[in-house]
Amino acid sequence: MRRLLDLALVFFVVLAPAVRAAMVEEDVRAADTARVMATISGKTDRLAPLLSEALTYAHADGRVQSKAEFLNAVKLGRIKYEAYDYDDVKVTRVTEDVATMTGKAHLRASVGDVRVEFALKFLSVWRREDGAWRLFAYQSARLPPAAK
Repeated sequence: MRRLLDLALVFFVVLAPAVRAAMVEEDVRAADTARVMATISGKTDRLAPLLSEALTYAHADGRVQSKAEFLNAVKLGRIKYEAYDYDDVKVTRVTEDVATMTGKAHLRASVGDVRVEFALKFLSVWRREDGAWRLFAYQSARLPPAAK
């Protein structure tokens, strides 16, 4: 019996935090995938629940939007996102209810008849609100075109 208690203690002290961190990473990545897909499809009814009411969304061009402003822009299709492909993404658990996601993304989008394609670095902050992971803050910076 003592050996069983020792093994349980090892699990809760050593393994449980790693398991929780892995679950947070998986949950945040799933929420972000749903956010990207809803944004690309323009389905604001699917996008809205993935965004915090306190969202601050800072675009690579310097514009900063609230949740309502971002949803309205997606709904009106001013910018039509076509692809949002990640490189080198890292999710870091900050607390039980806050995680950051960093990485590089390659985007394709249309603004009217103009198509743009570029790479950016980003930082997103995810916060668990009422049991669901929601995007709380986003900041990106456009990268210079790759040398040929």
